[in-house]
Amino acid sequence: MGPIEQNRFMDPTTKGAIIGACATAIGAVIAWLGARAQAKAALKAVQVQVRAQRMDGLWQMRRAAYADFLDTIEAIRTQIGLTIGHANHQGGGSSAAELLDARERLLGSTSDMYHKCTLLSLSVTAAEAASARRFTNTVDGVIRDLDAWIVAVGSGSAEQAELSQRLDRGLRSLRDTIDRFIEDGRSYLQTVHDLTAGTGMGRLTGSNPSR
Repeated sequence: MGPIEQNRFMDPTTKGAIIGACATAIGAVIAWLGARAQAKAALKAVQVQVRAQRMDGLWQMRRAAYADFLDTIEAIRTQIGLTIGHANHQGGGSSAAELLDARERLLGSTSDMYHKCTLLSLSVTAAEAASARRFTNTVDGVIRDLDAWIVAVGSGSAEQAELSQRLDRGLRSLRDTIDRFIEDGRSYLQTVHDLTAGTGMGRLTGSNPSR
């Protein structure tokens, strides 16, 4: 007797049991596949969240580095102005000691600028680091012109007028460089960061770096 004949004469109860067992097995497979798909989806969600947190942490670090560097820029601009003011009024409202103190404070602000520039370079791209170095080079040039002008003012040199004009050009260049650096920093900080590879998810992060 073949399988067909056997199935034909099979007891209905036995048939029901076999059908029930098959249904149970199929249901178990479906449940397993569903659980596996759910586990994969949960793992993917965790990976997305971890990457998002990492990108946000990196952005916050970059933003803080920009803010610290821009703080030194403001300090340098303030100290340059004070130093020029004391040099112009030396012998009048300002003394040589006040001029020297202002120059020393400017030196301290400059040293802090180099330190913050190094820290910024560790947190940003090569292009951003190069932009920061261009700014420090401009500051170096202005301070050299400032020192030469201070000496000329103190000695009554005939080169005082020429050095004053050179210093004015350097200060204008410094203002332009600061404006470009801030714009570059804002542009970098507004870059869209992909949170996960291979997905369309992203975050637009933007803020004024000087805040």
